[in-house]
Amino acid sequence: MSKFLTGLALVVVAASLLSTRAATAAGWHYYDPECPIELGGGELGGKSMKFVAMQPKKNIDRECVALPDVGPSVIVLDAADNELRDMNWDIRILRSNGPNGDADPDADAVGRLPVQKFRNGMVNFDHNFKDAGNYVLYAKLTADDGAKSFEGRHNFSVGLVTDEEFYLYIAFGAFVVVVGGVAFTLWRQGKLGFKIPDFSKTD
Repeated sequence: MSKFLTGLALVVVAASLLSTRAATAAGWHYYDPECPIELGGGELGGKSMKFVAMQPKKNIDRECVALPDVGPSVIVLDAADNELRDMNWDIRILRSNGPNGDADPDADAVGRLPVQKFRNGMVNFDHNFKDAGNYVLYAKLTADDGAKSFEGRHNFSVGLVTDEEFYLYIAFGAFVVVVGGVAFTLWRQGKLGFKIPDFSKTD
């Protein structure tokens, strides 16, 4: 019985440490270092670039769709295609009206880089997210003569509870209820080393 109780105690302690941050560090958070942004349609060649977001002041995780907190963040874009490197990049961060990425590039812009070329195909920039919510990385790449352009969007959230975290909370809550019920039953049966006092008896 003592081994059982010791194991039970260790499980309870370990489960209590599975906060949102611990779960993120353990890999529960969505993680994909590729994070492609599709640019243009079939008639334009179907090109793409890579997206990744980080909050290096808080952790070392690289995120595709969910930054865990508001605050200073770094966004990196990488395009391997030589044609894209010769184009003028218009990069904006839009505040979305919902998780589906509904946002106007002009009216909903909360951050924008000066339009320029990135000859090495990569750009990284800082942005301080002050409000939790849904956002869109908007990219439009245009040739010098304006005859050809590529446009893409990437939806992501900042400081919101993701589906993975929501289900983790549910699982943790169910675990606590089950462990609490078992511990209470063993306590009433006196298998935890003591019983509930019977206050109905008097000396």
